[in-house]
Amino acid sequence: MSQTARSKEVFDFFRKKYDTPYSIADLTATVCELCGVTPPEECAGTPIAAVVDQGDKLMGGIGKTQKVLLFCADAMGEAQRQVFKDAFARIEKTASFRFLSTSVMPSVTPVCYGTIFSGAAPCVHGIEKYEKVLLSVDTLFDAFARAGKNVAICAYNNCSIDVIFRKRNVDYYSFRGDEGTFRCAMDLMERSDYDLIVCYMNDYDHTMHATGPFSEEAGAQAELAADRYEAFAKQADLFWAQYNRAVVFVPDHGGHLVNESNGAHGTDTPEDMLVNHFYRIKPGGKK
Repeated sequence: MSQTARSKEVFDFFRKKYDTPYSIADLTATVCELCGVTPPEECAGTPIAAVVDQGDKLMGGIGKTQKVLLFCADAMGEAQRQVFKDAFARIEKTASFRFLSTSVMPSVTPVCYGTIFSGAAPCVHGIEKYEKVLLSVDTLFDAFARAGKNVAICAYNNCSIDVIFRKRNVDYYSFRGDEGTFRCAMDLMERSDYDLIVCYMNDYDHTMHATGPFSEEAGAQAELAADRYEAFAKQADLFWAQYNRAVVFVPDHGGHLVNESNGAHGTDTPEDMLVNHFYRIKPGGKK
């Protein structure tokens, strides 16, 4: 069995189990299709037809999307959407589309973002447990670099996204917390030097582990994630107005309640495995 076939088997299993046609692995395939970039070698995700069709309709053909911001809000899954309805309603209003997607097992950050940004299953990309090791397979970032596009990854020091995608033709911006990461991504959008920017948000995940996934403190982080997604959309409309552009909300997994004051994730359950990816697509010259 080929590596692609192995990945497809994994993705199809979870799609069928959770009764949704979408996987988190579809992100890389979709972004590559929008931007006219050849996908990574092991990518087995499927471009999301509704997003690609919208890009085609608004931008006059596939391969016209010029600027992309990926906002990676850790652990904000479907279970969170069901509880923090106002925050997610704001996210969905800002976006053009929402796609209920399945994660992969184990549903932990390095495993899931390894799949999201390679389009490969954990058994193919090589991170199969919680470990922050360098990912060796081809990724979205390698694909964009080969296409002559500039990529920036903004994350807090030594988090999974900051570590597992190193040693690539990418600019890395590392900070001691989410606020610095957010401000950096906003500044990079204003400069317009980059074609693809990743901004990672950790604090909802951190808070849900410490206080429970549906606590008041976790809810405040969900509202902050909505604030930041709205801010990225406005920044794109202001400084990327002349470009065809996409701003995508890209969580990795959800989370469940362990006891009265703690949360966790990593299991093959709907609470951990179901997430929504939100896409906002705009053509150049329009706000």
